[in-house]
Amino acid sequence: MKPALTSTLTSALTSTLTSTLKQTGASLVLALIMLVVMSMAAVAMVRAIGTGLLVAGNFSFRQQALLAADAGSEAAINWLTPLASLPDLYANQPDSGYYASVPDGLDLTDSGRAGASILIDWDSNQCNGRVGFTCMDAAAALTTDAAGNSIRYTIHRLCKLPGSPQDAANGCLLFQSASSAQKGAVSYGQSKKFVASPGVYYRITTRVHGPRNTIVYTQTMVHF
Repeated sequence: MKPALTSTLTSALTSTLTSTLKQTGASLVLALIMLVVMSMAAVAMVRAIGTGLLVAGNFSFRQQALLAADAGSEAAINWLTPLASLPDLYANQPDSGYYASVPDGLDLTDSGRAGASILIDWDSNQCNGRVGFTCMDAAAALTTDAAGNSIRYTIHRLCKLPGSPQDAANGCLLFQSASSAQKGAVSYGQSKKFVASPGVYYRITTRVHGPRNTIVYTQTMVHF
């Protein structure tokens, strides 16, 4: 009887131990799978946070570049102001980034638009050697600001041709002016009619090249 009892106990213990080992192995595999899943979720979260920070940083650089563009517009206006009433602006002045007309086929931002044949040399590299394009100079770069933004501008008089805006063969965009007669006056209706003025519009295009290859273009229209 004793050998039979011993055999039975041994068999029961072996079965219990085997079952316990099997359960322990399954739990380990499940734990490893959960660990892998949690690790992947953590990596995805870190990448999402990193992407968000990168986007926020790029937006900040763009805003700084946009604000810096005002300096380029102001510099162009300061250059134009003493010359506005002189015939000096009837001709191109490439060294100063000034052009007395807007040529056909001009692509200010090198956007690749159809029919473009003229580019602006913003980077002083002869438009990167682009074949089949005329390369027009921009004004010399302003002093790089504290944020690392390099600022340049170019000015186009909004005329069809160089020369006097009064020339019959030319066509310029002229600003309109009106008198300030008070309502109720006899001449009110006549005086409020808009009449062409000899003043011409000038378009200032400013380009800012900042950190992380941030590039911003702004345009300002002025007249004198």
